[in-house]
Amino acid sequence: MTDKTAFKAGYVAVIGRPNVGKSTLINQVLQQKLSIVSHKPQTTRHQILAIYHNPKGQIVFLDTPGIHNQKKTALNKQLNQTALSSAQDVDVVLHLVEAGQWHDEDRRAADITLAGQAKKVLVVNKVDLIDNKSDLLPFVEKILADYNYDEVFYVSALKNKQVDHLVTGLLTLLPESPPLYDPSFISDRSTRFFVSELIREQLTLRFHQELPYSLTVTIDAYEVKENMTHIHATIWVERDQQKRIIIGRGGAAIKQVGMKARSEIENFIQSRVNLKLWVKIKSAWTDDQQALDGLGYKEP
Repeated sequence: MTDKTAFKAGYVAVIGRPNVGKSTLINQVLQQKLSIVSHKPQTTRHQILAIYHNPKGQIVFLDTPGIHNQKKTALNKQLNQTALSSAQDVDVVLHLVEAGQWHDEDRRAADITLAGQAKKVLVVNKVDLIDNKSDLLPFVEKILADYNYDEVFYVSALKNKQVDHLVTGLLTLLPESPPLYDPSFISDRSTRFFVSELIREQLTLRFHQELPYSLTVTIDAYEVKENMTHIHATIWVERDQQKRIIIGRGGAAIKQVGMKARSEIENFIQSRVNLKLWVKIKSAWTDDQQALDGLGYKEP
């Protein structure tokens, strides 16, 4: 007879169109900011392993870029490929949708979800934005008429509503297994990676109208010395005009970005930080696969 209290562990890929709340959901489950968040699509550009552990089991979430139908630059293609590959060889694929919203990109994500052998879970997010909750049932029934999911959950990731219920449900779908990672781990990514993402988050928040898709960040130096973490980072853009926007008049814009990024980094690594930023141009890097690889977009 199977022990009902047996430890469970496995991989859960979280997919969906941009801005449905994938990163917000994972951050909420872990109670730790691992994935950066903004209102702009394609904020998440990498597959990030986020490891949740409790006495009953371990869920290894794969946060993925949003499935989108944007222009076919090398970066756009790579983001979609990263999301597609993340849905393979996992135990559960969690398809996150926004309550009351169903678009072509949602259909594409649903097709990816149902293509593999993993358990399929539909999670309806942002239910707090629906005044009449009775509208949710016909919305979901319409989806289930075309797509066959194993389970359906309703959550508000931002408000942390029913997220614990979702975690419990996911654990029941995972196989009996010892932990896949040391319980002290929260991700397979390095601190340098998260630092670069926190800087990019502040850039995206400040320049969300002008150039969120044309910039990226690399870490050139990371050194702990005399109770201070010294970080040198380069912000890469595609054109000189973009460089001028980021620097701002008299360097005011980049100074503000640096101050806010430093605060976020200090909270993350629990250390005082000396952050220095440079802005450099790499022409058309978003449509150059070799440049993407060199800037850290080759997935591990």
